[in-house]
Amino acid sequence: MFDDFDIDDDGGGAGAGDDSQPLASTLTLSPPASSCEYWGDETLEQHLLVLFNAGRLPHGMIFSGIKGVGKATFAYRFTRFLMKESEKSDSSMGGGLFGGEEEALAPTSMNISAEDPIFAQIESAAHLDFNIVEPALKTNSTQKRDVIEVAQIRKASDFFKLKSSRDGGWRVALIDDADLMNRSAQNALLKLLEEPPKNALIILVCHRLGSMLPTIRSRCQTFNFAPMGDNKVSDIIQGLKPDVTPEELDLMLSLSAGSVGRAVRFTNEVAFDVLTDLQAALSQWPNLNWPELHMLAERLSYAKDDVTRSTFKEYMLWLFSECIKTKVNRSFINEDWLKAMTASYDLKQLITLQDDLKKHFSDVEIGNLDNMHYYLGAFFLLPTAK
Repeated sequence: MFDDFDIDDDGGGAGAGDDSQPLASTLTLSPPASSCEYWGDETLEQHLLVLFNAGRLPHGMIFSGIKGVGKATFAYRFTRFLMKESEKSDSSMGGGLFGGEEEALAPTSMNISAEDPIFAQIESAAHLDFNIVEPALKTNSTQKRDVIEVAQIRKASDFFKLKSSRDGGWRVALIDDADLMNRSAQNALLKLLEEPPKNALIILVCHRLGSMLPTIRSRCQTFNFAPMGDNKVSDIIQGLKPDVTPEELDLMLSLSAGSVGRAVRFTNEVAFDVLTDLQAALSQWPNLNWPELHMLAERLSYAKDDVTRSTFKEYMLWLFSECIKTKVNRSFINEDWLKAMTASYDLKQLITLQDDLKKHFSDVEIGNLDNMHYYLGAFFLLPTAK
């Protein structure tokens, strides 16, 4: 739900950099479509306002960056702004929206009140000039599929064939998780980008820019959303979980890797308990207590919830990621047992162990194998001391 969030990178924004009060104390845990505030870098917003007021907005935009740094939140914010401006004026963007004597009234902010009808219309995807494309839900499940099909992009193409509800108004298609489009879907999108309708905007929220066709990237303007700095993420974690210890905070900061969405997930009570249990059990490496690990795997397998599974998977993969980064960059790990693990294996061995772990998770998920095997099998792949 919070894979993307309403806080961005290290740049100053509304509510950013206030040391007198934790940033998280005013945080609203809302999904991107419902987020009223945006505490990210104002530079991008001001840049787009300049382009908007000059009538030079690109017809295709890519918001690129890791999950949880505010890409989707900003996309919804920008969409609400465009819909509001279309409502204010029936004139086209050519030569500036306001023109003539109203030039001084050019907007300086994208803020739209949550009480404005447009806010609710965009949030519920009910606005006639807005189209959201995202992975469909799996059959009989609340989980999304890992692909966007060509049929979904064709529907977006049909959407742009319709006339705007406002004379000269904007029509916006937001493609979330755009890097999940298969090749056919991307080719269909490419045709749309080659001949875009007037006052049409396609926003691609992309977590893995390399998955997009080069021809799509060349026809869009890319805006990079940087990971958030540790100070801001730390404020959020401590605001949501005031009793967190310095050791737990360090662990969550490392796991979050600058992603606010990930940090928020780890403050969830279930996720937090999984993290602390794993840290306590595995920090005994290389003298692991296998009866204790068996009991932990059994307890986790009984949970049968997505939060427990995803947190376990992220933590286990993080272990090897930290070891590999240390080998490559010779960076500092603030965990003695991880230092020892890193020193015990060369880079090739660590990468092989990580690949084996990824394959294990994939095999269990695809084969719908026993839940106990998901956890205990991962523990069995842990390296042993030499």
